[in-house]
Amino acid sequence: MDTHPIIRMSIEVLLQKNSELQIVLKTDDYRITIDYLRTRPVDLIIMDIDLPGTDGFTFLKRIKQIQSTVKVLFLSSKSECFYAGRAIQAGANGFVSKCNDQNDIFHAVQMILSGYTFFPSETLNYIKSNKCSTNSSTVTVLSNREVTILRYLVSGLSNKEIADKLLLSNKTVSAHKSNIYGKLGLHSIVELIDYAKLYELI
Repeated sequence: MDTHPIIRMSIEVLLQKNSELQIVLKTDDYRITIDYLRTRPVDLIIMDIDLPGTDGFTFLKRIKQIQSTVKVLFLSSKSECFYAGRAIQAGANGFVSKCNDQNDIFHAVQMILSGYTFFPSETLNYIKSNKCSTNSSTVTVLSNREVTILRYLVSGLSNKEIADKLLLSNKTVSAHKSNIYGKLGLHSIVELIDYAKLYELI
């Protein structure tokens, strides 16, 4: 699952190196994936963290409610420090940065389907570094939904635009926005942008 067709196609071509792998669905629509999971068993889902109408971590929980044994590999261009840590907390089976060599994706799939997790040693070491230790409070304090809304806010989207993207009401987005400012002790969008830059959320 990825919003970019070229990424989906590239992953398919890459995984065709293993003739035993069968790709059954390529989409950027979480609703199509949900419908598919309700009728057919799936071994592994590769998906980005940013998905139209939801976020990867929220969607992971929903996936597990339908098929508890399905494995999930996050493929993302976002900060390994922040998001790999969240992926581990959310119960994902792996995290690969889109900046990495494509062989990492292939190796991750092989490892995960063999019953292992795939969080590269450099990523795990990065999570344990002082920088990530400083960041750990942010991981704990903000919910996954709040992190998603924070990122939309600092990118300049209005409450209504965020609501439309996440299929939420304006009132719900406004409540999340207030919670974000309150939890982080911030008072302006400028402070929020600085905070997001500090913790590599943008």
